[in-house]
Amino acid sequence: MDKVSYPDFSMDLVEACLKFGYYFEGMDKENVTRLVDQYKKFWFMIKKYPDCSFAPNTEIDEVWHLHMLLPQNYYYDCMSYFGVILAHDAGFGNQADEVDILNEMFDSGNDLWEKEFGCRLPDENELETKP
Repeated sequence: MDKVSYPDFSMDLVEACLKFGYYFEGMDKENVTRLVDQYKKFWFMIKKYPDCSFAPNTEIDEVWHLHMLLPQNYYYDCMSYFGVILAHDAGFGNQADEVDILNEMFDSGNDLWEKEFGCRLPDENELETKP
């Protein structure tokens, strides 16, 4: 496989999160930047390991949702980076028979994440918000 680079998004996702994202309310720019960096790593992992399934943590998922809410940018970014639209199966894992599958996807993806970046995928509650 060719060397995989990080995605170069067509918009400033940090500013978009700070401006539009309810989930990001109260977070400072440094924390939102960290989340967007994790989201870029998530895209990188999907591209580098196309035969693996990855499940994002909540923070990455929220950035992903916001990115999809800007469809022209999301379409352009997906097509430029992957050559296809990155599908999002919203709500997967909410059904009892999906929980084990989702947990396995998260764990196996997290094993690769640790191999690639030297740490586990950050926990949902790791980032601080402003009081």
